[in-house]
Amino acid sequence: MIDRSAVVTRSWIGGDGGYDIQKEEDQRRGIQRIDWDVDHEIVRAQPFFSYVVHDAVARAGHGIRFVDLVRDWSVFLREGYDTFGERWGWGTPVHGWSSTPSRDLIVHVLGISPDLPGFERVRIAPRPGPLGEVAGVAPTPYGLVEVEISGEQAVVSSPVPVHFVDPTGRSHRVAAGKHRVPMRRAQTLTERTPGNPCA
Repeated sequence: MIDRSAVVTRSWIGGDGGYDIQKEEDQRRGIQRIDWDVDHEIVRAQPFFSYVVHDAVARAGHGIRFVDLVRDWSVFLREGYDTFGERWGWGTPVHGWSSTPSRDLIVHVLGISPDLPGFERVRIAPRPGPLGEVAGVAPTPYGLVEVEISGEQAVVSSPVPVHFVDPTGRSHRVAAGKHRVPMRRAQTLTERTPGNPCA
């Protein structure tokens, strides 16, 4: 799913982005052609469905890959837009359903998620990968949770108690408030946190 040498960009609507008279006629007649090597290639998830791929990457313990995966969206900047496009290589330039990075930078890179139902306690399990510094905010029913990571230290500000898990699996629990938490970075490609398959 994330090996670029084994993925192809396709859509039943427009194939690889090209849309010609033959494809239009085939589509009207219900003909859909497979034009890739099904034994060695897989169709790349479009921007919307990429969140499913990213969740699978997290469950497989490869959180260090998120920053590179999210960089895929920079293609839209190269095309001259400052919005998320509909599809890789074609489609309209503005689609909210393509905003996977907005969610995944919070959920997977900053690692902010509920630790108890309703955010009674927040879990912060950052996976900054190659980023030396990263910061962000996530809303909860109790107010904003703020996370700032710089090197091997995280500053957490939360209106609810925090369960902090660094990339090596080391865990800290702190009360609501603002805290500086030491954070060791993982030394391997896998950053799976013991006891949490989504870390």
